[in-house]
Amino acid sequence: MSEVLLDVLVTDKKGNPILGLGPADFQITEDDRKVQVTSAAFYSNRRYAGSEAAPAAANAPADNTGPAPHYFIFLFDDQRRNSADVPGLLQRQVRAGRDAIEWLREGLAPTDWVAVAGYDNRLKLFQDFSRDREALERAIQSATTGRSGRENFPSRQSPSTPGAPALAPGLPVGDALGQETPTIYEALTVIGEASASLVGRKNLLMFTTGFGRMNRFRQYEPDPRYFEPMSESLNDANVAIYTFDLTDTGANHPFANAMSHISDDTGGRYFPNVLHFKTPIADVARETSGYYLVSYRAEHLTGLRGFQRVEVTLANPELEVTARKGYRFGE
Repeated sequence: MSEVLLDVLVTDKKGNPILGLGPADFQITEDDRKVQVTSAAFYSNRRYAGSEAAPAAANAPADNTGPAPHYFIFLFDDQRRNSADVPGLLQRQVRAGRDAIEWLREGLAPTDWVAVAGYDNRLKLFQDFSRDREALERAIQSATTGRSGRENFPSRQSPSTPGAPALAPGLPVGDALGQETPTIYEALTVIGEASASLVGRKNLLMFTTGFGRMNRFRQYEPDPRYFEPMSESLNDANVAIYTFDLTDTGANHPFANAMSHISDDTGGRYFPNVLHFKTPIADVARETSGYYLVSYRAEHLTGLRGFQRVEVTLANPELEVTARKGYRFGE
């Protein structure tokens, strides 16, 4: 018997966090078997007052609304290799970086921690978790323009705040980072493993045109060698993927399904047809500003290891719920 903890987002139809729910409001199943929820506590990176959050009911009980850390990982899938074949793609990538910087300047909260990474046939860490806006801006510019491409080396990064959360200690060192991340699947797997020790939800904002492979009908299909290990790593580490489509608005392409797939599988969200990236970035920050830490007891046979799929629903069907899809056990 072991205790399972799930971070669960509950919002109204407009994306505003809901306060005041208790264990009876959550319904959790494992392999279609209902489990008993033992506790549900609300945590937030802000102190809600007035209309900042929608109450569950007029007599909703008080929750733990003290500030909690709020983690963001910006991952830019470098499109310079595709820019010759897709006119305007590089400009969209640069625009995404500028909009991300604008959000940093206007929307970064005191409890927010932001890291910046890139992918170009290997994972690159441009800036570990920081609240230094100038350092984060430089990292985003490097990730989106290709300048200072060696920023992933620790000696090139701004010093981290003492006691700050960090990805670097969990990442392969030097050339090993490239050797272990030859595919975007493996890069995301490594990020999941590196962030697993950080308690709480990690929101990974991925700017990309999609990934994967097409079958003979030119339809997207996940690579079975990599997708499941990646999904398990991200879910177990509580990393939710929010994908932002860098292709032009209105463009129709098969890899949009890849973005939707990974976001849905990790409890994130897919943003297609993005005109201004700042708006959906702000939506992610708002929707993830408060969450419930829900606990229950689970049973697994001694010596058995695997990945347990989980489904979370609510007693109130009018509310929206988002949660990771499972966890590893027996490790």
